[in-house]
Amino acid sequence: MSDQTPRARPPALARWRRGLFGRVFFTFFAAVLAFVTMASIVQFATRERHDAGWVEAADATVEAHRSALLAALAGAGDLEREVAALAAELELRIALRDRDGALLAGDPTTHPLRPLRPRQRSRLERGAPVMLREKSGEPQLAFAIGDRAVLVADTGDHGTRRTRMLALAIATLIGLLGASAWLLARSLTRRLALLEDGAARIARGELGHRVRVDPHGDEIDGLGRTMNDMAEQLGELLRGQRSLLANVSHELKTPIARLRVLAELLAERAETLPEHPASARIRQGAVELEQDLGELATLVQDLLTSGRLELSGPHASPVQRTPIDLAPFLARIGGPFAAEVEVTPPALTLAGDPLLLERLITNLLSNARRACPQGHVWITAAAAGDHVVLAVEDEGPGIPPAERARVFEAFYRLDDARARDHGGAGLGLYLCAQIARAHGGTIAAEGRAGDRPGARLQVRLPLAGRDAAVL
Repeated sequence: MSDQTPRARPPALARWRRGLFGRVFFTFFAAVLAFVTMASIVQFATRERHDAGWVEAADATVEAHRSALLAALAGAGDLEREVAALAAELELRIALRDRDGALLAGDPTTHPLRPLRPRQRSRLERGAPVMLREKSGEPQLAFAIGDRAVLVADTGDHGTRRTRMLALAIATLIGLLGASAWLLARSLTRRLALLEDGAARIARGELGHRVRVDPHGDEIDGLGRTMNDMAEQLGELLRGQRSLLANVSHELKTPIARLRVLAELLAERAETLPEHPASARIRQGAVELEQDLGELATLVQDLLTSGRLELSGPHASPVQRTPIDLAPFLARIGGPFAAEVEVTPPALTLAGDPLLLERLITNLLSNARRACPQGHVWITAAAAGDHVVLAVEDEGPGIPPAERARVFEAFYRLDDARARDHGGAGLGLYLCAQIARAHGGTIAAEGRAGDRPGARLQVRLPLAGRDAAVL
């Protein structure tokens, strides 16, 4: 019985934080916050560090070495040593070049002096440092050393290094967002997959299955609780319907049996009446009453059997499987219908419920005989791999191709008026399909081979000794 007591609800703020909305919100917020933080770090790490203060400090250092450099240029010192000392103090790659760009001393791997614009040339001639920038490559800092030399300092921010840092930073940001999205998606889809599996098992008839949920969880847990309640209610409903079927079976069979006994007594008494037109009508009415009661008993039995099959799940199957020797089994059932029986091989056996399979074959033979009262009716059984194929054929008008799938629908009749006159209620083939499915088999309506007139209804069922899954 499902617990109908209202569950204690946590405070609104706690519900919002633990809920699915709060989880999605906080995950997205944290991911964006981390993204912005990483972007800021990247920008700080890759920004230009050579501002005006740094240029002034570098200019002061060059100024302190200017006299030594001029003396070395005049031949009074070691120019390479002076340039190397300045490079070590500035921690930059430095080269001393003449006005035409030829290397005089220093690091030969430094970039050549870039062309100067008039304003930059004027500034350099006044003794002020000049920062040379381009869209790509590395900035350069130039100093005039006397009238015939220019000191060029590469700042060290190589374009390749900057590109690698940016690529690494972008990859890190994308990875961060991807990991956050994966964690969020995984946490949602994994739980939704559990719900989907639970719903599929309940739909297959496993009404005792329950989805594992957190009593104080989020919206997905709420959906799981609702699904569990639904399964509980469905189980109660089916238990009530099974009880109703059992009661109806008893309540209907008993009065019908009494009426059939009374109809037989009435027919016997009618035979003793003297010859009279009224007596003939009474005798005819007694015969028809007995036939109608027989048809009513058959209809009630079919309805109860159909209901029992419909309400049975895969773990409460009404099929009692026992080995059946098909040759004598089919001969006994086909006898009252004057059906010709053929079993290949003669010792073929089948695992199934004898009562249900007898009902299936009886319904097929009854339909066949109704379609051709004076013609031939055949029933065959043959092994086909791990299945046995049962087929009933007749020489009647056959079933139109467009109707062959619909004849297995409940209460569907090909010819409504004719079927009613002959006692058909449209439930027999529907019950045959249910019995076939309960045995793990299939049923289909076909035409006879060679375009011969008539119909062929074929049933495929698992052989004896093999497990059959309920479809």
